Amino acid sequence: MAPRPKARMTLGKHLIGAPPWRSLPQGVVVYGEQDPSDGITYYWEEWEVLGYENLDFWVEYDHYTKAVTLYRPAESTERLDPARMRKGQVVDVTLSGRTYRTTVTEAGVGTIRSLDGSFTYDLTVGQPVAYAELRTNDMVLSLEKFDDRVIDLYHGTVLDVAGQKAHFGKRIAPRNVSVKAVGAFLAIGVLATMLFSSCGPRDDTYCTPRTVEQAAPSDQVVSQDDDQTCYRRSVYGGGGGGLGK
Repeated sequence: MAPRPKARMTLGKHLIGAPPWRSLPQGVVVYGEQDPSDGITYYWEEWEVLGYENLDFWVEYDHYTKAVTLYRPAESTERLDPARMRKGQVVDVTLSGRTYRTTVTEAGVGTIRSLDGSFTYDLTVGQPVAYAELRTNDMVLSLEKFDDRVIDLYHGTVLDVAGQKAHFGKRIAPRNVSVKAVGAFLAIGVLATMLFSSCGPRDDTYCTPRTVEQAAPSDQVVSQDDDQTCYRRSVYGGGGGGLGK
């Protein structure tokens, strides 16, 4: 089954943050990449959004790290190719006349696992996309190579919850319910059920010889023959300790 997007965004529905932020998600693509070291496939999703000043932005949500990153277009003097980069490599990148010495922190090839909406590129399920993440102490850049003609560079900003609310008017990272919290909730539910069962009313049936009258006024006769009479008596659990007082 193809993985689904998890971020709290809806195609075609505006996200209105603090002025001048107003963005419209128009397409979402989910990537997957298998890590050869552990055999686990890691997923992340990228939403293409139209932002203010008609700029083309991307919002990335990483399913593993839970990080939300806003990417805006950037241009470099150098011709950068993520397919030729390796993790740990040092790369000089010149933006707006200033050269930054960056380090490649991630590099690989993701495969498009699912997509929905419209995009500025021709994307297809199963398409491989080479990528590289380059960082300085206070900057993150993302390179994506869709084919030999399209290599995009983006400048990224990691958004905490406050940043998400400022840009989009709400938290877009899904809220995570911990396993411990779910376990505690279930334990409380089981305990409450047990307490209710022990303290609630139940019926108990007992029989006595016909010659002995042991019925309380509230008892109900359920059967009778020549030897004995059987009654049904309501019994309450809890502090009473046995049959009711």
